[in-house]
This record gives sequence, structure tokens and C-alpha cells, in this order.
Amino acid sequence: MKTSIVTTTIYVPVTLRKFAENARLYGHTDVEFVVIGDRKTPVETRTFCESISREFAPVVYQDLDDQRKYLDRFPALWAHLRIDSIQRRNVGLLYAYESGADLIITVDDDNFVMNQDFIGLHARAGRTCQLPVIESTSGWFNVCATLAEENNQPFYHRGYPMDQRWKDSEAFVSESVGSRRVAVNAGFWLDDPDIDALTRLHRQPVVRGVNKSAFALEPGTWSPFNSQNTALKRDAIPAYFLGPYIGRYDDIWPSYVFTRIAQHLGEVVVFGDPLVRQKRNFHDLWRDLDNERNGMLMTGDFCEALRRLTLCGTSYHECYGEVARGLADTWIPGERWTASMCEWRMKYLEGIAVWHDVFSRIGAAGRSEEPSLSLDQLEAFTR
Repeated sequence: MKTSIVTTTIYVPVTLRKFAENARLYGHTDVEFVVIGDRKTPVETRTFCESISREFAPVVYQDLDDQRKYLDRFPALWAHLRIDSIQRRNVGLLYAYESGADLIITVDDDNFVMNQDFIGLHARAGRTCQLPVIESTSGWFNVCATLAEENNQPFYHRGYPMDQRWKDSEAFVSESVGSRRVAVNAGFWLDDPDIDALTRLHRQPVVRGVNKSAFALEPGTWSPFNSQNTALKRDAIPAYFLGPYIGRYDDIWPSYVFTRIAQHLGEVVVFGDPLVRQKRNFHDLWRDLDNERNGMLMTGDFCEALRRLTLCGTSYHECYGEVARGLADTWIPGERWTASMCEWRMKYLEGIAVWHDVFSRIGAAGRSEEPSLSLDQLEAFTR
């Protein structure tokens, strides 16, 4: 099984050495690293990546010129992706898919591997596993409730709908053990958890451990997952696009789309190990809050629109096309939407259409399909 580990960075990605050492320690030989740079990425990054290639495993480094050449076949995708944005990780996801990776893992450059079989644990994605399965009558489960915070402070994953928070006692949560096909394995984090800026300004939770090593959410029960320590099976990549124009919901809304499709196909999202230790890069929390405000206001309606969608496809690519065509009809701007919120919606729908078109061109479905909405059609929905 070929594994690709994908990251973006504006630093020299020194954490990759530990990931490479971990892969060797646990006997993973068919491994490739994909590093996507940006304008701020130091020029010595290429030399560092070459050193990892010589000592451990192949590293593909793409600076902006490399990315431009690589995406020459897909001008709409190149035009849609922003410079100086972590969402350039989409280029790495596409490259890993085209290079034949069976398992694609995305990591952040401020996350550090622990003394666990990082690839082996993430390799649940794409396999059928026996594991605990959680179901909630509310349709939501706070996955962060399974983490051990040093002061027992409750908190929620970044992007968890605001209208669903602090209602946990109102839902009946059941747990069983079952055999489930895993679409994505979302690893957790020690020390600094992935929470929104509003929570971080109010409190600073510190994660010291986990209460469950791994668990799945039953279809119908949702939680967001991020892209910082996350593995996806190969055929699911056509349904996973990080949105460059939706602030710090760039990986949150895609996680909900992915969950909707995976559960339609009878597959599950798994949370838990492998763990990473996050030493968070500097963030301006007030700027983060600005980049989260629209998402806080819009996510509840977004998820309800996703749940109302009728999906008939039998593959991730087919279903993503159905989302591209159907979401514009079910997710309607509200009376109190600002121009900025309408822009977020339009650009996210545009990105879905662009990503679906890319995979249609490279034959992800294995046959021709009904085309996605054109960009002109998408713009018409915001008028």
C-alpha cells in the first residue's frame, strides 16, 4: 500500500524528519512525502526535502512555479486557489492521488509525531474495522468530550455548530461495537487542541490524553474533522476540497460534505489515534475570529442543507457532483446574510464545481457524468 503524507509550509518542514523516522521504525517502505510551498516558504526548503529523500523516503517539493506547471492542465483550479494560503494543500492532495497513493495523510507543519505507528494507525482509512460506534439522537456528538483536558474543561471542535453547543445533556448517546468500513481517520492532538478563536480567547484548554483510542460515528451522527492529522482513502479524495475563500472553515465545511457522502455510501468517519503533539504556530486570535465569524453564523444552515440533499451516486466522485448541483438549491441565503456571507457561499460552491471537474477530466468516475454547475450558473444563485 502506497502512502503519501501531504503538508503545506511557509517554514523549513523539520517535523518531516520525525515522520520519516517513524515510518522507518514501523517498517513502512512505500511512503512518499509531498510538500507544497508558497511565497513565504524559504528557498532552503528544497535542500532540506532532498536530504530527507536521500536518507529516508522520497519527498516531492513543489514551489509556486512547480505548482503552476503541474496545474497547467487545470487552469480553473489554478485560478481558484489563492497565493499565501494553506489551502494550496489541494495541489498536494491531487498530486498524491495522481501518483497512485492508496492512503493520503494530511499533516500540519506544527504537529509532531508521537511514539505510535503513525501510518499503521491511519491505515484504518480504506479498511473494514471492528471498533466502538457512537450514535446520538440529536444527530451530533462532541468528539472533544473524549479528550482528557487537564482542568476538566469542556470544549468543542473548531467548526462545531454554535446552535448545537451546550446541548449534550438533551441527547441520548449510545455506544455499540461493530464492523464498519472507514473512509477517513481523523487523529487527535495533545497539548493545544483545534478549537475556535472565540473559545481560545476565553479559555486555554490543554489536552493531556484521550479516553478512547478510536471510535466511529454512526451514519446520521455528525462532527467536524480537520486536515491537520487526517487520513483519507484514495477513492474519497475526489470529494475532499479545502475551500480557499471561507476563512478558517476551509477544512470544516469540506468535512461535513465528506461526512454526508461517506455515510450515504455506508462508510464512517473515525476519530482517535494516532495522536500528534501540537506546538501551535503564532496566530492573531482576533484575526482568526474575523475569519470564523461567517462560519459560526452559517454552519448550522449549511449542515441542514446537506442533510436535505438527495444522493443517489455510488462513488465519492459521483456524489460530489450531486452535491455541486444540489447544494445551490438547498442552501439558500437568508434575509440577514451579509454580502460577505453570500460571497463565502458563492466561492465555496465554485470550488466544489472546479474540483469535481478536475476529477472528471482525469477519469475518477471511470465513465462520463452529468457536468457540474458552470461558474456562470453558480454566480446566478447569488444575484
